[in-house]
Amino acid sequence: MNSLEKMSLKLTYSLTKDLDYDEEKREIITYAIETILLTILGSSLLLLFAFLLNVLKPAIIAGVSGMFLRRVSGGFHFNTPFKCLFFGATVYTLLGLASQKIVELSSFGAPILWIVLGIAFILISILAPVDSPSKPIHSNVLKRNLKIASMGLILLAFLIIILSPDQLLNVSMCLGVLYQSLTLLPVFNQWGGE
Repeated sequence: MNSLEKMSLKLTYSLTKDLDYDEEKREIITYAIETILLTILGSSLLLLFAFLLNVLKPAIIAGVSGMFLRRVSGGFHFNTPFKCLFFGATVYTLLGLASQKIVELSSFGAPILWIVLGIAFILISILAPVDSPSKPIHSNVLKRNLKIASMGLILLAFLIIILSPDQLLNVSMCLGVLYQSLTLLPVFNQWGGE
C-alpha cells in the first residue's frame, strides 16, 4: 500500500468514523478521495512544469484535451499512479512547448490540424477503449458507449478548429488529442505498464 492509499484510508476513517458505513461504502469513499488527491497532484505538477517553461496556456489546453479523451478512450498505464502523473505532466508540458513553438514559427494551417485529428479519429475508432488488467471493461455496451464518446470528442475538436481563430488553442488541443490517441497503440500497452 502506497502513501497515497494510506492517506486516503485515514481520511475516509476520519470522515466516516461517526457514520454507520459498511466496508463497501468506505471503499467507495476511499477510491473517490484517492482520485481527487491524484487529480490535484497531477494538475499541480502540470501547472508547475508549465509555469517553469512559460507555457501555461498551451500545456493546460493539451492536458485538458488529452485528459477528457483519456477518460473515455483509456490507454497506456504505468504500474504506479505517481509514475503516470509525472510522465503525463512532463509530456503535456512538452506538448505545450511544442504548440507554442509551432505557432510562433509558422502559420499552422487548419488542413494540417484536420489531418492530425483524422489520424486520432482513425486510431480511436479502431482501438478505443483500451482497458488495463487492473480495470478491465467487461460490458460490450460500455465499450461501445466509450468508443462513441471518444469519437464524439474528436468530432468536437474538429468543430472547435473550424470555429476558433486561436491558433495556440487549436494546435495545443490537437497535440493533446493526438498524444492521447497514440497511447492506445498496442506497442504501448503490451508491457503491462512498467
